[in-house]
Amino acid sequence: MTARVLVVDDVAPNARLLEARLTSEYYEVKTIGKGSEVLATARAWQPDAILLDVMMPDLNGYEVCRLLKSHKATLDIPVIMITGLQKPSERSRGLRCGADEFLTKPVQYELLLARLRGVIRLKHLMDEWRVRGATASALGLHMGEPEDITAQSARVLIIEDIAARARQTHDALAAARMHVTTAHDETEVFENIMSGTFDLVLISLSLLDIDPRRLVARCRANAATRNTPVLLIAEPEQRDLMISALDLGANDCLVLPLDADELVLRANNQIRHKRYDDSLRNDVGSALQLAVIDPLTGLYNRRYLSSHLDRLCEATSNPSFALLIIDIDHFKDINDQFGHTMGDKVLQGIADILRRKLRGSDLIARFGGEEFIVIISALSDKERATAVTEKLRSAIANLRVDPSVQVTASIGLTISCVPTPAATLIEQADAALYEAKRAGRNRVMLYGEVPDHAPNLQGEIHS
Repeated sequence: MTARVLVVDDVAPNARLLEARLTSEYYEVKTIGKGSEVLATARAWQPDAILLDVMMPDLNGYEVCRLLKSHKATLDIPVIMITGLQKPSERSRGLRCGADEFLTKPVQYELLLARLRGVIRLKHLMDEWRVRGATASALGLHMGEPEDITAQSARVLIIEDIAARARQTHDALAAARMHVTTAHDETEVFENIMSGTFDLVLISLSLLDIDPRRLVARCRANAATRNTPVLLIAEPEQRDLMISALDLGANDCLVLPLDADELVLRANNQIRHKRYDDSLRNDVGSALQLAVIDPLTGLYNRRYLSSHLDRLCEATSNPSFALLIIDIDHFKDINDQFGHTMGDKVLQGIADILRRKLRGSDLIARFGGEEFIVIISALSDKERATAVTEKLRSAIANLRVDPSVQVTASIGLTISCVPTPAATLIEQADAALYEAKRAGRNRVMLYGEVPDHAPNLQGEIHS
């Protein structure tokens, strides 16, 4: 996962060590030695995450974090605070300032990288939804601003088979006005997870009868809990298990001994994130449904796509993305031979395939007639983009809306690696699509590549 990381540490050797380690993981890194410079740099550079030392001579990390979280341009940048301070009260202080994580020195790099991957993954997803919200507002649609989001009355599931620890965790969260359910029997645990009724799931890494990583994976695989935050509770020596569970999709980790204040703060942060996410999704969905949805396929229409793509190309905080134009081969012949009702079924079938094969953060739109445009977020690797696109082409070629109708599609692909105007990206993908048609149709062509075979089709290509 490529991303920008801002390292803030007044001790130059520490900053250089972090920079070298992150650069070796293919992150783009910038270092700063003064807390007073962080806000201006973050506003201008828009990093995907900030690693922030606490003890600095001018502004300490707590003051810097408060500044970042008080400005709209930097509010959503995740902050991981790093310090030699060991007291639980210091961790709680950092979390209260708005930090997403608080790690102590000496830095355990594998754990730091796992936490970094997690917060960046969440930020990229939220950036995409925020761009969609801005698009809706620009189209004149009403968007409610989530305000005063709290964790009160949240439903929390605790999965713990050590009775004393389960009771301690339960009591701390219940005192914070959360509705808490405790489970440890395997059947009971999976029934609760699959219900999808919780705002937060706490999973002990010390479970005896269930692999906790399996629970994390189940939460991420289940549609009802895919966006439900997972908070791990771990023993200090369970570092490798923590890293594995975080990479499977857990959102946060609390290391024992249990501090009630820190537990409530971490739970509050995760629940507020979820409720903000839910609010943003609901607002975007309801506001756009009537104005920018194609009634035949249920996909976004050209009006929405144009506005969204313009903003995506202008947003400096968004990572690179892939843009595809999908054109159904010989669609006019399908309409002429089998009727427009059959043509509509083909369009609906392809829309269903795209929805199933792509992620919720990717954008799918009907561009017009028999053309679709897909934007695959956070994807800049050409080989991977081509492989993903090829799977879409193959799935369309296997579509059977009727035994007598054979459906294929040609796809043009381009990658936005640097700020590029939206119109240019569409022109590039369209040029690649034209080459796919010239090369015989039912194939994927990446912009800039020369097809192996480009037969002379003698005349303009219509479909």
